[in-house]
Order: sequence, then C-alpha cells, then structure tokens
Amino acid sequence: MLNLNKENIKTSLCSVPVEGWGVRLDRKRSEGSLGIMPKVAIVSLVDAMKKAGYPKSSYDFYDIDMLYPQDDQVREYFVKHKPHVVGLSAVVSTSYSQVKRISSIVRNELPDCWIVMGGNLSACSEAVLRNTDVDLSVVGDGEIAWVKILDHIIKYPDRKDYASKLKLNEIRGVAFLDKNRKINLNNFAKAIPANEQVYPDYDLLLSGLKDRPEEFENYLKVGLETDWFSFDDRAKEKNRGKNIGQIFTSKGCVARCTFCQRSTKGFRVQPLEHLENHLIHLKENYDVGFIQILDENFGSNKKHAYEVADILHKHNLLWFACGVRCTSTTNADIKYFKDRGCSALKYGVESGSQKILDVMEKVFTVDDVYKALDGCIEHNVFSPIAIMLGMPGENESTVEATGKFVGNIASKLGVHPKYLAWDIMWALPLPGTPLWEYGEQLGVIGKEDEDVVDYLTRVSDAGTYKRYYINLNGAPISEVLFWEYLVKFEASRTFNKLNNVNKELSEKYKKVTGGVIAVNPRNSLKYTALKFTQITYLIDQYCVGNKFFDYLPKSIVYPIVKGLLFFEHQVQKLFSHNTQNNIFVYTKKVERLDHDKDTERSAIKKSLRGFVMKKRKPLEEIVGVEKARHILRTGM
Repeated sequence: MLNLNKENIKTSLCSVPVEGWGVRLDRKRSEGSLGIMPKVAIVSLVDAMKKAGYPKSSYDFYDIDMLYPQDDQVREYFVKHKPHVVGLSAVVSTSYSQVKRISSIVRNELPDCWIVMGGNLSACSEAVLRNTDVDLSVVGDGEIAWVKILDHIIKYPDRKDYASKLKLNEIRGVAFLDKNRKINLNNFAKAIPANEQVYPDYDLLLSGLKDRPEEFENYLKVGLETDWFSFDDRAKEKNRGKNIGQIFTSKGCVARCTFCQRSTKGFRVQPLEHLENHLIHLKENYDVGFIQILDENFGSNKKHAYEVADILHKHNLLWFACGVRCTSTTNADIKYFKDRGCSALKYGVESGSQKILDVMEKVFTVDDVYKALDGCIEHNVFSPIAIMLGMPGENESTVEATGKFVGNIASKLGVHPKYLAWDIMWALPLPGTPLWEYGEQLGVIGKEDEDVVDYLTRVSDAGTYKRYYINLNGAPISEVLFWEYLVKFEASRTFNKLNNVNKELSEKYKKVTGGVIAVNPRNSLKYTALKFTQITYLIDQYCVGNKFFDYLPKSIVYPIVKGLLFFEHQVQKLFSHNTQNNIFVYTKKVERLDHDKDTERSAIKKSLRGFVMKKRKPLEEIVGVEKARHILRTGM
C-alpha cells in the first residue's frame, strides 16, 4: 500500500489535442495567424495546488496538445515520470479519441495510476468513464475539485477500492463509476471566486514543452501578420512590441445559446490588479504590443469593459475582443474602445435570419446586429463575421436571408463579399447543449454508450465543418450541400445590386483575405474522397463572386450548381473507402422541420431549450443514475 502525502505525491497535468487519434502528430502545432491559447485551466490547477500546500515537486506539466508526440514518446514520458495521478485537460468535446489514446498508454504502463479528466468533454462523462481508462471526470470548474481529489487519493490511494471511492460523492462535480459500473455525480463543481482567477504562468507553460522550447513561439504571433491589426495604422507605430499576447478579463458567459457548450457556469470578472500585472509581464518579457481578449462575453459588464480599455490604453496596447454580444455595445461604446486602442471586435452573429437567431436563443434581432456592425464601420473598427448554417429549421429561405445579410454588410463597407473577412461554420451538436439533446430526442444521436462513442469518435478531428454536419432538419442532401453556396451567391448578388464600391478599402481587404469568399479554416479538397473531384473548387474559384453568374437568373444558376454539388457528393460516396469523409452517411432520416407549420416540433422557434425540456422526466422522478445523467444533459 502506498504511503502518500503532499510532499511525495506526483501528478502529471496534460493538455489533450483536439485532433483525432489517426492524424499526423509530428508537426508544428500552430498553423494560423493567431497564437495558441495558453493552457489557463492547467495553470489554474497548479495555482490551486500551491495554495493548498502542495510543493513544486508534486506536479509536472506535459503539453501534449502543443508537442503532438507519438505514442512511444508519450509512453516514455509516463514511464520516466511515474505519476500517481494524471490530469487530462480535454477542453473540447472533440478530444475524445485523444483522451482514449493517452489514458490507454497511461493504464498500460502504470496500472495503479489514477486518471482524472476535466473540460467540456466531461459532459459525456458516462461514455468516457465506460469506454476509456479514465477513473474520474470533473464536471465544471476544476480547481476546487482537483485539490479535493488529490486529498482523497492521499487517504485512499487504491483506485480499485470502491468502498473508499464512494466517498468521492462528497466532492461536488466528480463523476465516477461504482463497482456496478453505474455513474455517480452529485452536482456541478463549485466555481472559483473571481479574485482567484490567475494569469498564465509562462515558466510553467515553457516547462510543458520539455526538450522543444522553441515551440513556445506558438503562443505568440506577430501583430502585423494578422488581419485583426493590419487594418489599423496605429499598429505600425515605432517602439510598439511586435507580438500578440492573449488575456482573459472575465470567466463565463451571460448568454445561453442553444448550440454552445461551456465548462463553467456563471459570469465573473477578473480583478483589474491581476490584469494589469499580466499586461506588464507580457510587455516586459515577451515584446508584446498587441492584445487578444479571449473573453466569451467582453462588454457584458460595461463598467469592467471600460476599465479594461483604460488599462490597455495606459500601457499603449492595441487590442481586439473575440467574443462580444451585439447588444453589449452602443455606438458610443465602440468609439470609446476605438479611442483606447481597440482595433477589432468580433460579434457572435451566426445568422442573418431572425428565425434561426430565435432557435439559437441569441436574444437579439438582425437589426441589433446591423446597429453593432454599423458602429464598427463608422469608427473604422475591423469586425469579421462568422456564419453558422444548419440549425433546426434551416432551409433555403433562411439561408438566403443570411446571404443577403452578408451582402448588405459588404455594401455598407463598400467591399465585395469575396474580400470581406467572413467564414461559414456548421452547427455541430455538442454534449450538454439543447442542440445535442434535440438530436437525441430525434434519434439522430443515439443515447447508448456505443452510439455516443461512435459520434464522438467521428467528430474527433474537430469541428464545425460541413463533413461533420448532423442533419437535424430532415432537409434533402442536395439542398444542404448547396446551402453554403447559396449564402455566397446571395451575398454577391446583393452587393452588386446595391453597387457601393470602395476601391481603396477593397484593396486593403484583398491583401489580407486573398479574395476568396468565405474561406473555411481547412481546405475542403484535403478531405475529399477522390482528389480528382474538384467541382467544389471550380465553383469557388470561377463562379462565386463572378458578375456574369450573379446577373444570370437564379432559376438557371442555382439548380445547375446544386446538381453539380450533389453529383460530386455521390461520386465521392461511391468510391470512398473511408465513410467518415462523407457527410450524411450516418444521418437518420427525420421529418422535415417547417417553422411555418403548426406542429409539435415547430415550437422550437420559441425555445429549443424549452422544447427539449418538456421531453425530459419530471425532476422529482429523477434519482440515482438518471440524476447524474440529468446533470450532464442540462449543460455545462
């Protein structure tokens, strides 16, 4: 029996890659213009350990997400370090395959080691605990729960001692399987107070890179090499640091979007003293002259947002905020931010259709979005647009409205949509969201472990890309394949109709975007089943944004494009040996959802969350395992 205490216990905290098990891992982590988000969750866990009296010798960090090590390298690390506890930070649900991979290596080499997982993937705790080698999963903020888990392991080091394991029920947010392999979870983990939020320990981040310290540069990117700052003439000022630093000024979100998954509840702002110390540290040590604010809801606390802007201005830092609600900023706010160094604001737009915004429960209108973007245009604040297709009730009418919306914004700028900074994503049901639960209720996403695991495995190469789309609409494949091109065509047609061209600004946008409309983060050709099927590529290059096609009747162009896209899909499906590279292969046919018809399912236009909640068992009937499942289902 191990005789553990705070002085001799050894833990390994590991970041989990997003990509699936089968991808090439021996490559540079960052391929985009922005830096990798610092591993704040792991830094916070270490900080909590320090405050609880755990010495430096009790923890080690291994940045698997940054290093992309091969299995042998992962194995070598754990054999050498021999931790008693391994903590896996799975910040996104698409990390399932990597959690399975890493936990399997640990279990094979260290049979007695405890494996603990946290992050958004914990919304699928039951499936993870049953199908991987993870022992415990933390649901919610991990700092308090992690320290209590370590205290428990010191008292009861035998992970197979189920009688002692049941004592974990006393710790909020800890999910585990009992001896009958039934899940136990008493509540969400207790959130840490705002004044305990910490900024990254960069020495710790560097230590996680082991023998490859040069990878640290992935955390810092050059400001003038990004579209976020290259539009701002102030970025070229002398004596400005060249790099972009990343900060959080708050934690949590005030919104309740039905597609969004979060690992924490509530909304808390960071103390300004902590923030300023972080900025000083970045400027003095890492040549930072630009700041990326990573908040989910910057501006929701207006007083705090103004104070943050003042501090950034005080230190002569140009900045942009990634997550802003369009109803959180007025024209006066945008001017205030601009005058204090704001170069860009990114609003959660998602759709130009009010019907779809309502299903998303954005709690704002299309007009609200226009007002926010008009303010950015007036004050020359760069504001890229992110569009999401495929929510329940999506159809050609709602997609067309979104395309016209993009065209209108482009016209206001005087910049053709093919030069505009915008992107098209696809709705992806993630565990712990109303969208996921809706998919379960439709039967499109199965409720059994094997169904959940199959789904998580298929989306483990991350993201909101078309090839992962789960058709919750019942829309025909041919229509869905056409949606993104319908947006692009309608955006271009609307712009040409309004005919407001700003040649100077268009050239400026062209230098950044390359003149490709709605560039997806990854080239779709990379994932086609047949390399010679390039219909999609040809349409993007020669049809989208082409005035000749824009002025042809829709009744001619749209059916032809739709038919060609469907043909390409069928060819890929016929010859592909890897069905994961074909969208819709796993899609269960469901009845078409029509917002305009008075049916039971059309009630989602009022509240998707309310619709799925009505399908649940009454709370008074939920006990034991069902209670644990209810906690996970109601959302992180």
